[in-house]
Amino acid sequence: MKKTKIRAILTAVLCSATPVMSVSAATLNDVNPSNSTEVTANIVDPGYVSYTITIPETADFGTLSVPDNIDTDHYTFSSLSVVATELNIKSNQGVSVYMMDSASDDNQFYISQKDVSDPFKIAYDVYDTVVDEKNIGSSDPINSTGTLNTYGYHLGTFLSGSTGSTQNITLALNQNALYDQTLSDIAGDYSGTLNFHSALIEVS
Repeated sequence: MKKTKIRAILTAVLCSATPVMSVSAATLNDVNPSNSTEVTANIVDPGYVSYTITIPETADFGTLSVPDNIDTDHYTFSSLSVVATELNIKSNQGVSVYMMDSASDDNQFYISQKDVSDPFKIAYDVYDTVVDEKNIGSSDPINSTGTLNTYGYHLGTFLSGSTGSTQNITLALNQNALYDQTLSDIAGDYSGTLNFHSALIEVS
């Protein structure tokens, strides 16, 4: 016990014999005998979290075409992505992302003809993966297999430590819906709106 105290005193003496001045240190001298030192500290709230999820600004199917037949599917696709841009969350947390059509009354997704009194609506499907003509038959759209809750269909969950990861989305519109329609009646611009929602959750 005494040896411990002696060593502590010797260490203090040695340190005082070789003072180290900070570059930003203030001084006291005969001209300015008084000065001040700001005392600072920081307390981090362990419960503080923040995150940023980047969603697509637009989605475009391009120019649609009326197919000559409906013997086969005539899909057009729009590829989107949702990115976990920033995740300052706890290790047992994640950010779930949901999406839904803003105006649908049957839990499906639509684009509608603009600036007409009785607009023509075209349905499309949403996939939570990359889909094209070759593999669409082996995937199921979230609007046919997923469960719609208050926030929409669940797209995916970004877990802690997955900053920068991407959730792929594919919108698929079968142009067979245009078959046997009068072109002059359905011509024009179409639009719809996707609503996205994020929720912080705890994971086991």
